[in-house]
Amino acid sequence: MAISAMTNQERMEALLRGEKPDRVLFVHKGYGFCAVNTGMAKADIFEFPEKSYMAQKWTMEMYDAEVAPFYTFVSYGSWEFGGEIKWPDDRWGSGPSVSRRPVEKPEDVFKLELPDVTKAGCLPKMMEFAHLQEKYGSQIAFIYGSPFTFCANLCGVNKFLEWAATEPEAVEHVMRLMTDHLKQVADLFIRTFGAERVLPRIASPTDGLISPRMYKRLVLPYRMELHQYVLDQGVQHIYDHICGDQNKNLELLATLPWGKPGILSFGHEVDLLKAAEMFPGHIIAGNVEPAIITTGTPDQVWEACRKNIEIGKTIESGFIFMGGCEIAANTPPYHIYLMSKAAREFGYY
Repeated sequence: MAISAMTNQERMEALLRGEKPDRVLFVHKGYGFCAVNTGMAKADIFEFPEKSYMAQKWTMEMYDAEVAPFYTFVSYGSWEFGGEIKWPDDRWGSGPSVSRRPVEKPEDVFKLELPDVTKAGCLPKMMEFAHLQEKYGSQIAFIYGSPFTFCANLCGVNKFLEWAATEPEAVEHVMRLMTDHLKQVADLFIRTFGAERVLPRIASPTDGLISPRMYKRLVLPYRMELHQYVLDQGVQHIYDHICGDQNKNLELLATLPWGKPGILSFGHEVDLLKAAEMFPGHIIAGNVEPAIITTGTPDQVWEACRKNIEIGKTIESGFIFMGGCEIAANTPPYHIYLMSKAAREFGYY
């Protein structure tokens, strides 16, 4: 007798209930790839919410991945606080870049004011995208982020890292401001859609560039405040892509509350079983090396996926199969097919 398979949505729902799905869930995150795959300009993914939603939806359906389009903005913070951005061109761009930063000198941070979250920067586009998520019945999510990473976008990463050591008063001031801003963003989305329906999504690449000592002082208190803020309002789950090599900060990250459960994806630099040990009870996602997916041979892609899935299946708290970071726009489509095929071939429990 044929056994009916779960849908991808049912697999995600099972994971969130703490149950084991029939097989590993495959998630595709490649925003520029989705544009190229559907014949759109890469800038459309960031500039036009409806085009972005459909490009992601069609690509996810095509490769039998979870249909959960998300509005992302890699340079978040700068535009929202009064800077200017440049949309990516089709040849080299991968996301919006900052053409004018709102902060040049440490004293500039004291001139910043909290923006209107209904009008500032990409936020109206994010809200428009969220209404599309509601319309099509997919996951409603919003950018929540790490204040440290977003503050670095205000003046540039290198400059902010220097200020973290030499300008503590300015850094503490702007961290407070960014944290208050993100709480206002959370309020807007919770008020609009309800706490139980939204998923705060965090990415924190710049956080991995500082020492645990500095992380404990400059990152952890603000992250703790933000996590607890949404959980106290009834948000059920927090998603964080812990980008790059953050092994040295995992012990500190593990002290944060993530919901019941949280969803944590990791770069390929972090061992999945170590992550599962450090974050017990949470869903662990990742983490095939993106460079292999994009530039490897089909055999290399297939083998990397097989190994990743076989390891991930042993994680009792739940596992999602995906790349270790965003999949590049120039990835051969056949390699994404191989990821999807590997989930079906090796992913059943």
